[in-house]
Amino acid sequence: MNVYEMEGFLRGKCLPGDMKVNESDAQYLVRKLSELQSQNAELAVQLANAESKCRELAAESAYLLNGAARELNTSWMFHKTMLGAQAALVCLAHGYQAAAREWLEGTTDEAGAEIPDDISVGELPEWFDSQMVSNDGKSGFLTRAEAEEAIRKACPETDAFLAEVRASGVDAAIEHLNKKFTGTGHIGVPVMALEWLAQEIREGGAA
Repeated sequence: MNVYEMEGFLRGKCLPGDMKVNESDAQYLVRKLSELQSQNAELAVQLANAESKCRELAAESAYLLNGAARELNTSWMFHKTMLGAQAALVCLAHGYQAAAREWLEGTTDEAGAEIPDDISVGELPEWFDSQMVSNDGKSGFLTRAEAEEAIRKACPETDAFLAEVRASGVDAAIEHLNKKFTGTGHIGVPVMALEWLAQEIREGGAA
């Protein structure tokens, strides 16, 4: 066994496999320490980004929880209003105007808008329209699709996180296909389609 063969043998048995030729122990340790420091710096950046993302998700979760609670409360108020209005109509049909008034007043106990005491019947439409305005000056009425879009805009981090979860599922399907059918020649098109789908989901283009 010559010197080079001996060096290769020692590196395989006694020395680190990634130690460079003519590199001293001290040089090797300095290089490995530098690599570890670089890796630690990258991990620190990733951790900081993850912590920032978690704070953003927590803030959006609080916003969504508050909104969900408010909408649930509103739905029950709406249900109460409809029941009260139906009861009032029955009273009016039987000529009981005072009873109808009691039912209607009971449905407005938690109303968020005060109607002026001196308002006339002719002024009611204008007052009504003035109350059906949101904080941004637009109509307070939203379709379900418009409401969903508004929530998505208010919670971009949550939307992106959920998209990544969905796309990761597609990635797992791609990996499964590659493992299951490698060498068969029958997975090229399906895998390409799934890769396109994962990209579309991450970009927000897939439902």
